[in-house]
Amino acid sequence: MGNKLFLVFLHYIGLSQKKLRVIFKDQENYEEVFDNLSYNFLKNYQIKEDAINNILERKNKINIELIKTKLKKRDVKVVTINDKEYPDNLKQIPNFPYLLYVRGKIDNSPKIAVVGARNITSYGKNIIQKIIPELSKYFCIVSGGAAGCDTQSHVCALNSGNKTIAVIGTGIDNDYPNGNKLLYDKIVESGGAIISIFPIGEVGNPYNFPVRNEIVAGLGVGTLIVEAKLKSGSLITANLSLDLGRDLFAVPGDIFKLNSEGCNNLIKTGQAKMVVNTEDILEEYNCNTLSMGSEKINVQFDDEIEKSIYNYLLLESLSIDELSKKSNIDTKTISFKLSFMEIKGYVRKISGGKYEVS
Repeated sequence: MGNKLFLVFLHYIGLSQKKLRVIFKDQENYEEVFDNLSYNFLKNYQIKEDAINNILERKNKINIELIKTKLKKRDVKVVTINDKEYPDNLKQIPNFPYLLYVRGKIDNSPKIAVVGARNITSYGKNIIQKIIPELSKYFCIVSGGAAGCDTQSHVCALNSGNKTIAVIGTGIDNDYPNGNKLLYDKIVESGGAIISIFPIGEVGNPYNFPVRNEIVAGLGVGTLIVEAKLKSGSLITANLSLDLGRDLFAVPGDIFKLNSEGCNNLIKTGQAKMVVNTEDILEEYNCNTLSMGSEKINVQFDDEIEKSIYNYLLLESLSIDELSKKSNIDTKTISFKLSFMEIKGYVRKISGGKYEVS
């Protein structure tokens, strides 16, 4: 990890994501900054005196070997805003994190956030079991790893043989809630990822979860609310999604149940599109022809590259250069794959040198 280790140390001793964005806006000299950290340096970045003293004290007490051991034990990668692995959608949110702690792999495939009540009902479970298996074929399911709806969504995506991403509200070295360690391991083993924006050692606290929710909403092209009370973390995520200009979907529920009040109100006020089946979401991204009606198109990809190209084109029309940039695949390979996908009738070329799903 080299130089990035010192970025981890700086975050650990108290430099926030916001301060790291400012300090390293035009440079990545993490080791130099850590080694030469001083009162005057920190004062230049409008950090209060008490905070400066705390940061310097934590630096003197930092157990570097313990942190290195924790990162190695979980095979944690540090991804910064300057890395190609950093998700494009996150770059568009106002408070984008400077660094991500990642177990597993984040790709640029289309993603949808799925959130809901922690005290999920049997109705909520049935919704997830009805919608997620088909939805996760087209979108990587992003949720927060919490008990209830989050966990059910992750599990359902995995059981359907598809990837999922959990954005946790603790340090990457903590499994929260405790019972989800095996789930997180399976997410990583299945090609998905666990993401944290919090320092190593950070435990769960109520202040972290609204911040975590912004990352969940920011990763997706849209957010699906399964069950939610009028005042809940799920409604915070819904509002964040709207603020970011992302699509919002909600499943209606029993008008006599508290867990349905949030979703019903989002639909009633026109803030969210009502969802009663997977097609209600897929049609927003031109995916409906694959699964609606009596005639279904059987899309069979030769490899992951074709699948990746197809998933990008489900969201928008793109040129070869644009596909290459999003997928990190060279233009020659993209062009070659598109030729065969055209022959099979999966995609077609349109004006401006762009391609779209047939």
